[in-house]
Amino acid sequence: MSSLDDEAPHIAAIELSMAAGFQFLHLPDDTGQALVAIHAERRHPHVVETYTIQSMTEAVAARFRTEDYPHGDPLWQEHGTVEEVVTALLTLPPHGDPDAPTMTRRASSSLWPPGNA
Repeated sequence: MSSLDDEAPHIAAIELSMAAGFQFLHLPDDTGQALVAIHAERRHPHVVETYTIQSMTEAVAARFRTEDYPHGDPLWQEHGTVEEVVTALLTLPPHGDPDAPTMTRRASSSLWPPGNA
């Protein structure tokens, strides 16, 4: 299997998130020459959904109440591959749905700030 085949499901998940309205910020290293991470976010009236990618196998996604973003605890979070976290985020029940997460939870200690991996 080629590298492009390995990347295909991750790229497809990113493309789905683009179609779903996520906006992107590319985070460069200190020199501005290399990309350290990609951060994506989508805002709704009551929640903000985000994901950050450091590599195809290192990504984290979260949903926050608007008033808790960006420094509060998330309502939901997931880490894993890009495909896993983006798919999980896109399939979350909409905020306000009876099955949607409503209680904040302490952020996982495995959350990493971009550039500090």
